[in-house]
Amino acid sequence: MTFTDQTAVVTGAASGIGRDIATALSGAGARVLFVDRSPAVLAIADAVGAGGLVADVAAADFPSQVVDWLDGRGLSHLVTAAGIQVRTPGIEIAEEDWARLVDINLSSFYRTVRALHEALRTGDRTRPGSVLAMSSMSAERVLAGIVPYGSVKAALSQLIAGLAVELGEEGIRLNAIAPGYIRTEMTAQMLADPANHERIVGRTPMKRLGAPADVSGPELFLLSPAAGFVTGHTLPVDGGYALA
Repeated sequence: MTFTDQTAVVTGAASGIGRDIATALSGAGARVLFVDRSPAVLAIADAVGAGGLVADVAAADFPSQVVDWLDGRGLSHLVTAAGIQVRTPGIEIAEEDWARLVDINLSSFYRTVRALHEALRTGDRTRPGSVLAMSSMSAERVLAGIVPYGSVKAALSQLIAGLAVELGEEGIRLNAIAPGYIRTEMTAQMLADPANHERIVGRTPMKRLGAPADVSGPELFLLSPAAGFVTGHTLPVDGGYALA
């Protein structure tokens, strides 16, 4: 799949799934803006000849920073991989942690899509832009210890479906990926526990953990013209874990 002459913005691009899809899009010919709150994103982007932006997606001025970078150009693809997870019993989550979960994983997505709606609508003369978000298998399957996170991701999946219906007549597509247990910085501490590792691999039908590259392939498909009639869906990429 090629993305020549297309423009993409990827949040959470300094590590894990975000870094992998941003790099894959750049390698496929897209002009990409790597976004992350970590300053490391600048060197990562520079290494592949892409743009870099150090920013917090939850900041009120973040959407305007992206608009400034676009400088009047349309936006072909928006990939929102930035997110946080809080591991705690649902009834015990601190108020500030709950607010941060909602703001980063849900509200920032809405604000960004709303601000970039016009750019997405005119992102390509023959094909309007597409949006891809990171949901989670915990959006549909209760996973004890991350119930607040799963609840927010469930809301995100519903928001994506609703916006897909409302923006469909404009040609804008919105979809999400629901990763399973992928080796990233977010899961490193949990997977370092041999008991957790054995339990997760044992109940995954494919008998292994995922890697960021396992996610970027489906992501590229959903962003490409091959998925031009696919919108409003959350695609599980979990080695069959949610089925077991």
